[in-house]
Amino acid sequence: MSVELPAPIGILDEHPEWSARLLAELERRRLPFEKIDHSSHGYDPRDRSRRYSVVVNRTSPSSHRRGHAGVLFYTEPLLDHYESLGIPVINPVAAYRFEKSKALQVELFERLGLRYPRTVVVNHRAELVKASAGVRFPVLVKPDVGGSGALIERFDSRVDLEAAAERLDFGPDGTALLQEYVEPKDGAIVRVEVLDGRLLYAIRIVRGTTDFNLCPADICRVEPADPGACPADAKPGLTVTRWDAPTAVVDAVLALTRAASIDVGGVEYLVGRADERVYFYDVNATSNFVANAPAVLGFDPTPRFVDFILRVATRGTRRAAA
Repeated sequence: MSVELPAPIGILDEHPEWSARLLAELERRRLPFEKIDHSSHGYDPRDRSRRYSVVVNRTSPSSHRRGHAGVLFYTEPLLDHYESLGIPVINPVAAYRFEKSKALQVELFERLGLRYPRTVVVNHRAELVKASAGVRFPVLVKPDVGGSGALIERFDSRVDLEAAAERLDFGPDGTALLQEYVEPKDGAIVRVEVLDGRLLYAIRIVRGTTDFNLCPADICRVEPADPGACPADAKPGLTVTRWDAPTAVVDAVLALTRAASIDVGGVEYLVGRADERVYFYDVNATSNFVANAPAVLGFDPTPRFVDFILRVATRGTRRAAA
């Protein structure tokens, strides 16, 4: 595809590596782009020039775990500024709000009538202990602002939770979720990736540990012995395979991402071991795609992502006319 863009593509990402494959594909096609590192950044609201043909928002809530806590709340006004200039933003400010708040994600599950683990949202440790009287143990305590499983802890009894309550870290916004732990069947979760309102792929991640970081980009960093699986030296006991999610689940994922204004991202669910029912539990508006994608999926999703970026940049809007 030969395309002349009036301005470069802006890639908003403070992580030093996560956009490497995307940037390599842009370079391969000789497309103009600028990586916007908003860990150290500034803008003038009076400056109304459109510096980018499109902005791809790849902000992750885990930025605060890399010493970039300022990114978390700076991103909202920055994205709003870009949008106010008429620059189309892939994963706009509306999507980012869901990305960085697990409480908003749970509210979305509730609004759409989707099953999720019983959850109570609190902003004080006394409320956490009080809420525990109404939930079934074991439970997880999750910070509202997540990212790569950071700060999630499991408690098997109310006594254990009460003993640990004062030391728990609720994360950057002081809000936490008390959530009933649903044991996944076969220790597996499924992540369904979408692009431009369509299913891109689904992968099944099986874990043999209690690690809550199930980022598929972190898991698979070596060439797999089995072309259908993707073991990682860095994360022993984890495997990834391509998966055919049920039609009803895919429909729910598309409804979720549409309601959350997510253009590219993933929704995670599990099947409960005890009842074999589907539980949704995480919405991601930052997608790094699975590593070793051709081996795991049979194709590389990055060129398709760049095709979508170009469509948005050339038509000047995130959505095609109805």
